[in-house]
Amino acid sequence: MTGRLIKLEFNNMENKQKETYSGPRDPFLTLVSWEASEYEHFEKSSDWYWAVGIIACGFFIVAIILKNFLFAIISILGGFGLALYGSREPKIVSFAITSRGLKIDNNLFTYDTLKSFWLNYDPPHVKELYVISKKAMLPQITIPLGKADPNEIREHLIKFIEEKHTDEPLSHIIARFLRF
Repeated sequence: MTGRLIKLEFNNMENKQKETYSGPRDPFLTLVSWEASEYEHFEKSSDWYWAVGIIACGFFIVAIILKNFLFAIISILGGFGLALYGSREPKIVSFAITSRGLKIDNNLFTYDTLKSFWLNYDPPHVKELYVISKKAMLPQITIPLGKADPNEIREHLIKFIEEKHTDEPLSHIIARFLRF
């Protein structure tokens, strides 16, 4: 079993000695694990940044004409934020299917909070796992597969949650089209 070790210290009240215990941080079985970028990164040309700037300035001008100064400020800040986010490199995230749930970095989504899953595997364009959650604030979790074997992931997940067809979110299709 792989995992990080943590060190716990216990105080012995009688003789004031400290005993240490090093044990596995994750006391449950990891069935399959992989790493992948948090999202697919597209290199952006200067034309992409110009387009974002022109659209943001267009919204800014419309907002000034309509005398909506709050929208004008939001347009400029939104364009600037979009350009910054577009230039950001994705971080590498670790994923694991365990005996207790789905682990994404240090977050564990237990199987009792998950409804279903669907593997959307159409290389080289789409290699993602969609997990439908019972939580209202996080209804769908999209997990990139990276170089993980989708058959192995399916084999383990189907033991714990239902496999149900889920369409790719429209926002993902638009983002891929805009190379965001």
